[in-house]
Amino acid sequence: MSAKRHPMLLCLDLDEGSEALAGYVAVRAACYKQAVHVLHVCPKGATTSAIEEARARLEGLVTAFFEQVAVEAVAIRAGLPEETIAAYVKEYPVDPIVLGRRKRSMVERMQVGSTTSAVISLACCPVLVVPLDFSEESS
Repeated sequence: MSAKRHPMLLCLDLDEGSEALAGYVAVRAACYKQAVHVLHVCPKGATTSAIEEARARLEGLVTAFFEQVAVEAVAIRAGLPEETIAAYVKEYPVDPIVLGRRKRSMVERMQVGSTTSAVISLACCPVLVVPLDFSEESS
């Protein structure tokens, strides 16, 4: 008897590298026949137009990359990314959480903080961190 597999949670900030991360997850999800949830976290107090713009960009990425994959949810939430992602995972069972990692200088990491590090420490399920400069050809 096989257990139903939880969907992956793809967290996108819609900055540079989001397309590469979406493509990476789409290939893996199709390979493993695993559904996907796509989540974007807007800052608290984001305007309606900013939320609608984010929704349009997310829908565009889903259309472009996830033709062969079941996308169970496309969600936009507001708040601190790490807290919002952790809350989403408590609400919807997913496995794993997939985040991208950009190269940043030590000063940038100290000033800005690291959403990825915070999600890893708060997560109640596995977290897959994909370097956004990842290339299948280089591996």
